[in-house]
Amino acid sequence: MQNNIFPLVHEVAQPVREVVVRYDDYQNNACGLAYCVGMDGVTRIEACMKNGEYAHIPYLRIWSGETCVAEFSQHHVAGVFFAKDEAEISHD
Repeated sequence: MQNNIFPLVHEVAQPVREVVVRYDDYQNNACGLAYCVGMDGVTRIEACMKNGEYAHIPYLRIWSGETCVAEFSQHHVAGVFFAKDEAEISHD
């Protein structure tokens, strides 16, 4: 159920084209990954909301076909790049 206080998706109208994620490898080394629609099997990137211990937390999910291959909370997202429209990221 969607409400006005915690929207379930980002408010930007365009689809997500690429996301850059950063994380710590637990040895004090910052690492990064980039996921881009159309590369390495990535078919879509979507924003979603998950209920957390303190509140609803924004996440990004990385999809390959009908399989979710990765999921990152907003705390690990370094950048989000948007397509102009669906046609820009469509690879049919």
